[in-house]
Amino acid sequence: MKKRYLLLTLLYLTSCNVDHSSLKIICPTGAPSLAFYNTLNFETNSTPSNIVSMMNGNSNYDVVVIDTVSGIKAINNGANFKLAATITFGNFYIASTGNDEDNIMDKDDTIILFGQNQTPDLLFHKIYGEGYNIEYVTNVQDAAKCLVTGTNMISKSVVDYVFIAQPALYTVLNNANAATFGKASIYANIQEEYKKITDKDLVQASLFVNNNSDSKVIKSFLKDINSLKDEPSLLAEKIDYNNQELTTKFGVQFAACEKLIKENNSIGLGYKSAIENKNNIDAFISLFNMENTDEEIYFK
Repeated sequence: MKKRYLLLTLLYLTSCNVDHSSLKIICPTGAPSLAFYNTLNFETNSTPSNIVSMMNGNSNYDVVVIDTVSGIKAINNGANFKLAATITFGNFYIASTGNDEDNIMDKDDTIILFGQNQTPDLLFHKIYGEGYNIEYVTNVQDAAKCLVTGTNMISKSVVDYVFIAQPALYTVLNNANAATFGKASIYANIQEEYKKITDKDLVQASLFVNNNSDSKVIKSFLKDINSLKDEPSLLAEKIDYNNQELTTKFGVQFAACEKLIKENNSIGLGYKSAIENKNNIDAFISLFNMENTDEEIYFK
């Protein structure tokens, strides 16, 4: 009997010890990349539209992380992927540069938005409506530059408000060399504004898996994604905060991220199986005139 239990234990341990190193993973820089703090075997890209284009029929990526709306749209358009999990639940904010004298975001103010036709853009217009003076930039890093200087270096416009995400926001607000230091501030918490109009939690970035990938390896990999929300100190155990190569790869300042997770998790990290989060996902995408998801698009 003891031999039998020993054999079962060895089989269990062997099944858990699945090699994930062969998986090809792409993720945006910023908060979503922190989901992979425990494995450095992944790629990042700072331009969300580039990542969406990688969800094509010939994609050689096993795992793609992108905003939930764009990923589902890609699947609806024929992408050979399934929705596996949500890993960030909202870290969007609108920051004031301090240039607007009345500090009220009006339609004649200049507002910077990143991610045209993607979640930041769609969220802004669903919450605030149309008719605003919007200037688009490519990604959150470019949005941060506008908040640092108070201007759009491309259009030369004086900027009043910037739609931005954590941890980029924290970094700018604490940059003593920024032209807006001491003037810039948080104007709106997008998660709270979204909750007001939906009574639901925002669903930001999700993880999609290629249908051609090894299901066993994918399932094991998903089990290994541990949220830092409960143990932020794990980040420092796994990553050298002074490693500039890693800082560039993740696109974040690690010390700032650890602090933000400890302070009410304003970075929005988490992990939830997508199929278990279907109701929130359906409520979220309905804001963008999308129909409820079919269970067939979920990885189980």
